[in-house]
Amino acid sequence: MASPLESKALLYRCVNIGLLLLIAFLWASAFGAMKVAVPETGPMTLAAVRSSIAAVILLSLLRLKGPIAWHLMITQFPKFLIIGGVGTALPFMMIPWAELYVESSLAGLLISIGPLATLAGAWAFGIETNIPKRRLIGLLLGLCGVIFILQEGFVSLGSTHLIAQIVIVISSLCYVCGNLMVRYVSFIPPLTISALAMSFASCLLWPIAFIFEQPAPTAWSPIAWQMILWLGIMPTALAFSVRYYLIGRAGPSFTSYVGYLIPAIAVIIGAVWLGEAITHDKIAALTFILFGLLLAQKPSTLTAPSQLKG
Repeated sequence: MASPLESKALLYRCVNIGLLLLIAFLWASAFGAMKVAVPETGPMTLAAVRSSIAAVILLSLLRLKGPIAWHLMITQFPKFLIIGGVGTALPFMMIPWAELYVESSLAGLLISIGPLATLAGAWAFGIETNIPKRRLIGLLLGLCGVIFILQEGFVSLGSTHLIAQIVIVISSLCYVCGNLMVRYVSFIPPLTISALAMSFASCLLWPIAFIFEQPAPTAWSPIAWQMILWLGIMPTALAFSVRYYLIGRAGPSFTSYVGYLIPAIAVIIGAVWLGEAITHDKIAALTFILFGLLLAQKPSTLTAPSQLKG
């Protein structure tokens, strides 16, 4: 029979994995939504509207809790430039632009380069100095699973879509930069980080959208508006809040494992809603990814008494 501490550690681990699955599902759904909306809105306008919707929601929730700490955006400006600019605004523009030229599923697959990059970055910046072998094995198992799914993507890298695919990979690295920088503002509550980062991104994106595109919301179709609202509320406002919370709870390397889960969730979404076949390769990939996820869970976050309070 498990001791109370062991039971609490198991619950802690299950919550971490559940939050990661939630983020993965929401972000996996975003690629299809962007694919539908971006031909009508343009990538920069879509990014601006998406971040603005999320900012309004997050700021409203934050205001219900008390005054908004706007001064943090000034005192922590270099960090929010990375979190809100590099880690949010840039990929918000780059991914929908790339989806004008590549399939949404391929975009979801290429974004999975993030976990190993985050692990390397966490080590390079001294955030995680000792990386246990089990975590490395878990990440490598996840990479094996991604390779199963990425077979067609690797074949198409020599096509005319190469630039768009490279842009998606770069956007994944932008998310990695944002993930790592969040650890340096861990003294700020996750909701505050999310709200200020989205506000920062929105302020950057709107001038760019007006300069390079001519936003015409009245010309957008109902389905485009539905996809825009979904993007702003679910994969942005909700998913980013949960992401920042999980970074503080389990670390950037574990949170980045969402990059492996996104293609796995995409397989399930494709089978349920699009009638796509689940092949033996896909089943093998899901097995590697999910088992690797269990190994990659940071042991110290499961057993440290300070992590198990409340």
